[in-house]
Amino acid sequence: MRVSDAVVLQLVLLLALWGSSEADMPDTSTPSENTSQKTPGISSHTTWEYSSSAGPSSTMESFGQAEKMPILNDTIIIHGFPKVSETKSITLESPAELELMCSLVISNATNMEKMETIWKSGNVTIKTETIRRNETQTKWCTRNTIKVRNKDQMGNYTCVFQTKPEINATFHLQVPQIHVKSEHMITYVGDTVILTCEVGNEKTHFNPTFWTWYSNNGSGEVLINSTLMPEKYSLIQTHANITKLKIFDLSELDSSFYWCKAGFLLGESKGKVSLKVLTYLTPLKPFLVIAAEVIILVALIFIYEVCSKKKEENTEVEKEFEQTETLKSEDSNGVENSTTRHRKV
Repeated sequence: MRVSDAVVLQLVLLLALWGSSEADMPDTSTPSENTSQKTPGISSHTTWEYSSSAGPSSTMESFGQAEKMPILNDTIIIHGFPKVSETKSITLESPAELELMCSLVISNATNMEKMETIWKSGNVTIKTETIRRNETQTKWCTRNTIKVRNKDQMGNYTCVFQTKPEINATFHLQVPQIHVKSEHMITYVGDTVILTCEVGNEKTHFNPTFWTWYSNNGSGEVLINSTLMPEKYSLIQTHANITKLKIFDLSELDSSFYWCKAGFLLGESKGKVSLKVLTYLTPLKPFLVIAAEVIILVALIFIYEVCSKKKEENTEVEKEFEQTETLKSEDSNGVENSTTRHRKV
């Protein structure tokens, strides 16, 4: 029994060793090869994703959503000569698909059967079109669709009706503009001031991707970092569309132009504030100048009066002297005349 038990034990150990060796051998079957070929495809989709946790299908869905842009329509109506040019501003915060249309009102005296039109981006022609007249039409209309994805596509888009003279309409694409609460501010040394910039209004609000402040006193732009100088500057962000710069302990060196800049997906917008810091003696300068002018005027008048009096006194002395000399000459003449008379007798 002991010999048989040992044989059985040896057989079990041999079977276990054989199974482990098969597990360690590489699998060269076809299904495993196909699986390894699919791996690079999955990784390529992964690099295309917006989120690293999403799979290939969610990647394509997110990409499709990214391509979906809001469609905006805008029209310029031109009534023709003498008004041969129109301009309209369009504010864009983020990418959008624009459907622009120009409408030229047909005059009763116009007998044209067709109209040649051109669309331009800046000075570059991007589209030409021939419009045929319809008896029911009251306007010549031309359309152009523009997908604005980045800031390079912002600017002016112009439709040109090739009449004599040419009639055109321009759509000016711009990011939201900044409104400055006070463009010119005057304060005094030692005070604290708050500069405010805002985009949008009470009805329309925009959300910039970032806000920055910098100053420019003529020597170059200086970025304002409130983290590095907390004792001098503080950035206040109460709403996404409003930014405030608080400046402490003002000095005359703080007199400068301050710029606020809002960043959007399609560009940047800027606002400027002029800050003038005065000393407390500055308001007195006009009064000091006036007082100095009054003192100088009074001094001149006093000097004039003194000179006039001296001149008058000198004149009186000269008159008295002349009168004395005249009297002396008259007395001498009288004596000579009497002597002459005695001699003649």
